[in-house]
Formats: sequence, C-alpha cells, structure tokens
Amino acid sequence: MKTLLQKVASGLYFQGPDQWTSNPEKAFNFKSIDHALEFVGKWRLDDVELAFAFKGGHQVKRVPLEKVMARYAQD
Repeated sequence: MKTLLQKVASGLYFQGPDQWTSNPEKAFNFKSIDHALEFVGKWRLDDVELAFAFKGGHQVKRVPLEKVMARYAQD
C-alpha cells in the first residue's frame, strides 16, 4: 500500500516539488499517514486529501484530511 496526497480539484497525485501526476504508480509514497500530514502542514497545502493505492495503483481509496485529523484528535 502506498500513502499518497491527491489534489481534490484536479485528481492529480503529488509526485515531487511542483510536480503532480495522474498516475498513482508515479506518485511520491509518503509511506505513513504521519509523514503525509507533516508534509501538508509544513508546506501549507490546500485542497488535498490522502489517497491509499493498492495493487500497483489500480485501486485507490481517498480519505479527506478532515476525517483523518478528527480521528487523530480522538486518539
């Protein structure tokens, strides 16, 4: 499983600085929710959500950051 960031408006995945891709296989793998959230906070990214790619990127599950942040606040 890959942990990705995806722009909500465009559907593109973060690949690198100022680079976004439509292919989840080419997207940067943050490897953990914590790393992805730290990156979003550090660079103040707006309009992004977490995405988890399974089986070589053919299946992607998206999760709004609000849901993830609410869950972390409860723990």
